Amino acid sequence: MNEQWAEFKPALESGDSDRVNEVVDDVKNMDLGERIELFDVCFDELTELYAAAEDGYVRQSIVRVGEQLVPGIPTVMAVDNDDRSIGADEADVRGQTDALCGFLLEAITDDDGRVRQSAKRALQDIFRTYDSLEDEETIEALARELERMADEHSGKQRKHLLEAKEDAEFALQSPLGRIVEGFQEEFGDSIQPDE
Repeated sequence: MNEQWAEFKPALESGDSDRVNEVVDDVKNMDLGERIELFDVCFDELTELYAAAEDGYVRQSIVRVGEQLVPGIPTVMAVDNDDRSIGADEADVRGQTDALCGFLLEAITDDDGRVRQSAKRALQDIFRTYDSLEDEETIEALARELERMADEHSGKQRKHLLEAKEDAEFALQSPLGRIVEGFQEEFGDSIQPDE
């Protein structure tokens, strides 16, 4: 995994979209065990790269790779099914999810809108992972934290933080509630009765 990260790192630093997309695809195509192992090898270095990057596209790329390193729900399902091949347990899944979540909370306040949008999408997976771990308390705490952060920001940053808060609240709904809300968002006024 160290060798693989050594190949990925210069591609991410390059800011070249083809090379970056190849890294994202390579990580996405790894099996769960490999992704868990790669996370342990490179996550700290990945966050250092983010902090040092002046180019917004490079920071966005780092967020996208970070999201792929933590395949939350599939890993939770594998752990629940006692899949020993992934070499992880619930504590490992939770630890990686917590680490990525902290990183994304920083990224969602980035000056670059592309970075914030990628962080917001990745946070949706974080909320779903906590939901699959039956950890409503953490999702509730994240919704409160996102609202607090929104109060400290303005403009597009505030908007993206509030959207992420809504995503967290959506994850707290019952499965039926999610379906109803998703249906209403999709079809909106077209299902209102004529008066």
